Amino acid sequence: MKINLDEIIDPMEGRIVVTHDSSGRPQARFDLQGLPRVDAMLEGKTALEALTMTEHLCGICPVAHHLAGTRALDALSGLPPIVPAAQLTRRLLHYGSIVEAHSLRFLMQDRDAGVTLKRVSKKMLVAAGSPGHFPATAVPGGVSVWPAAPALCDLSADLATARDTAERLCDSALAPHLETSGTGDFAGADVALIDENGAPDVFGTKVRVRRGTSTIDEFDFSQWNERVAEEIPGSPAPRPYLRAGGPENGRYRVGPVAQLSIGILPTPRAAAAQERWLAGARGAAGARAIMTLHVLERTEALTEQLTQLVEGHDLGELVDPATVQFTPGSGTGLMDGPRGILAHTFTIGTDGTIQAARILTPTAQNEPWLAQLLTQASALDQAQQAGAWEQSIREADPCLPISSAPAGQMGLKVENV
Repeated sequence: MKINLDEIIDPMEGRIVVTHDSSGRPQARFDLQGLPRVDAMLEGKTALEALTMTEHLCGICPVAHHLAGTRALDALSGLPPIVPAAQLTRRLLHYGSIVEAHSLRFLMQDRDAGVTLKRVSKKMLVAAGSPGHFPATAVPGGVSVWPAAPALCDLSADLATARDTAERLCDSALAPHLETSGTGDFAGADVALIDENGAPDVFGTKVRVRRGTSTIDEFDFSQWNERVAEEIPGSPAPRPYLRAGGPENGRYRVGPVAQLSIGILPTPRAAAAQERWLAGARGAAGARAIMTLHVLERTEALTEQLTQLVEGHDLGELVDPATVQFTPGSGTGLMDGPRGILAHTFTIGTDGTIQAARILTPTAQNEPWLAQLLTQASALDQAQQAGAWEQSIREADPCLPISSAPAGQMGLKVENV
């Protein structure tokens, strides 16, 4: 079964709802009610059927869904730990998807740079074994295909140019006269993945929660549902919150701004740009450029590692998903994608089918942050509101095509109630 969201919603339209409190102050929010929750549609499906359905859930972030869902099933596969070559291959796939997603935003800023990064992202995805739009590389317990030496060589030849291009985009985005404002004063926490050493890592296995400069929690991503709850479970706008803070004080955001706010990046060029970003307005455009530079720096070393493993025939065994026998129970997988953390939880019954599923998207998690930005925009003079509303949406970046629309072409509808 394939899910086509464009048959359910209009992907090129967004609705802002503006209400007023007793003193007349505006409160605005982005309407998520048209974005369906498909969790219940997965119940009764086999694990592999559910994984295929979620991979096709989002045409904008298919790799993030692919990897988060696979990670959720890894814990229930009953297979040995995933071999290093498979982890590196998955990581390359993830990095390629991040560069690809951000390159579409860069096209509006610098067309030539955007095209350069789009092309290298395609080579990253091809090298990772997923040449088509929807990924096919990761399977529960490992991968179904190994990178080929010619594809890795082809990718390596372009990485230095891509890295330099991303660095120029960072310089442009962080220029004082261009940098946007409005993201650094979020009232909630920042949440992103980290590695075992505590460094920000979009492929990490631990979660860090930071409010301002203080880390208030760290935990393995398998504990996600113990730490995060939904105020309105099952709703398209579930209003998730950190259990420790409750619905009033537990709001948080995810995505590139959060990724740069929870720790210092371990790659030198991106870390230097991050230092400038932290001292400035901390806008999302700069954060996307820095995270692109970061994953490209990581990809240079990763490609060398994979090439050595391929040439040394030291890859390990591929996994045939049809042979995987899933253990009854619940598994959770997280991936820190282009728009932030995507969380998948699957519960498998004794008959091998999905008994319950929970998918929490970055769009749903960032809804309170976007509401804050839209409310600030609603307080401006009417002549400034339209541009400010669009800028708010670009900052929080809900997973809809309108987020990448040119200025004045988002198709926003504003409803005053």
